[in-house]
Amino acid sequence: MAVVDIQSLHAAYRGTGSKPFRPESLLCIVLVEILNGVTSPAAWHRDASTRDQCKFVGNGVCPSRSAWYDFRDRCGKFIDDVHQCLITDAVERGLIDPHEGSIDGTFTSAAASRHKIFNLKQINRRLAKLKRIIRQSDDPDQTASSKLVKSVPNWVAKTPGGRQGQHRRFTDAKRRMLENIGENRLKPKRYQKDESRMVISPADIDAVIGRDKKKVVRPLYNVQYLTDCASDVIVAFGVWAQNNDNGTLVPMIQKTQAIVAGRLRTVHADSGYCSILDLQDCEQEHIDLFAAVQDNTAASRKLPNGEIQIPSRDFCFDESTRTMTCPGGHEMRFIKEVQIPRADGRTLGELRFEQSASLCSACPLAFRCYGGKSKRRTVARQSEQRVLDRQKEKMESEQGKQSSRLRGQVIERRFADGKLHRNQETQNGRGLLRVRPEVGLLAVAQNTLTLYNLEKRRPKPAA
Repeated sequence: MAVVDIQSLHAAYRGTGSKPFRPESLLCIVLVEILNGVTSPAAWHRDASTRDQCKFVGNGVCPSRSAWYDFRDRCGKFIDDVHQCLITDAVERGLIDPHEGSIDGTFTSAAASRHKIFNLKQINRRLAKLKRIIRQSDDPDQTASSKLVKSVPNWVAKTPGGRQGQHRRFTDAKRRMLENIGENRLKPKRYQKDESRMVISPADIDAVIGRDKKKVVRPLYNVQYLTDCASDVIVAFGVWAQNNDNGTLVPMIQKTQAIVAGRLRTVHADSGYCSILDLQDCEQEHIDLFAAVQDNTAASRKLPNGEIQIPSRDFCFDESTRTMTCPGGHEMRFIKEVQIPRADGRTLGELRFEQSASLCSACPLAFRCYGGKSKRRTVARQSEQRVLDRQKEKMESEQGKQSSRLRGQVIERRFADGKLHRNQETQNGRGLLRVRPEVGLLAVAQNTLTLYNLEKRRPKPAA
């Protein structure tokens, strides 16, 4: 606590209510609890008066149960400042030199049941039934629907307050679902989802529905870490409500650079962070990205005659003349360059080539090149494909192979420690406003222990 700005903690409580318990004492108790794998505010309330560790670091404070939940919610106002103070102090004391980092993400389960996710049609059906039940049972003065409810379903709450809470959650879920459908319709056709298959959890409308590491479909959050390769310290953290890593690389790099004053120079990542746009963004940020390139042509197409089609990577492109040559040795005709929209709103250029039907029909490779109703072969190549080609060459070098080994050794340990020992597998709070502080508290707790061990192993100055 000597390196933390205490004023930011007190500012989270300033302005309203009675005089609070000292937030630095509560923070100490919470960090001890998280290191012991206890992440529930209700358990913090229990252990504050029964666990000796908590009594010692918290100076004997015993707040009420609601005060602990309130502290968890207020952590979002100061946890970034606490984390930055730890990293800044570690850099100044020479414990870490964050010029080389590793980034990856993991899925954590939201505090919502995987058995109760609904599409828009199901939400409307339940909302309509809830309204009729509330009018008939809880508000007799109001004119009820002509369609009376003869039997109350088991999923309906037993008390008026519970039914009002269900009505509020389903109303919020419907609003969020309509927003998601509107955003989906604005996307390019190739990225649009089937609206009937879009689902949401009323218990946590911020969570995204996807498959976790065990291939179970459930409400999830995507937790991102960028760690220092030399010390395992978590330099930056983030939480996204999405089931992939798209669009998370640059925000994490920018957040890291703000924390370490621009010291970051190299980032190691997996193929989920390597696209043309990601590589171009890293170049603008002056970051050397080591990430494998996804091979989207690995699954070759099977032709109607049973042969495996010659993949597009076997076609030769001349960058200087911007011409394409087929495996048969014939130059292909350039058709046009089109702009392909991406999911983040940007576009990528694509060059399209085709071969003449006469050359294709006389080619000895025709039975493996095209088939079906097509009479000629067409090939598409991204305008900035050379960016990916350079990245492939870099990752095939010895330095690239070392990067692949280093990334797994560094970043995976942080997630393994969080899930196996700190109960990171499932979130306690609902909504991004509560999940982000929870992840921040976990990162601060892990860094506190890591920095303590680094300081302990540091060579002592000679007397």
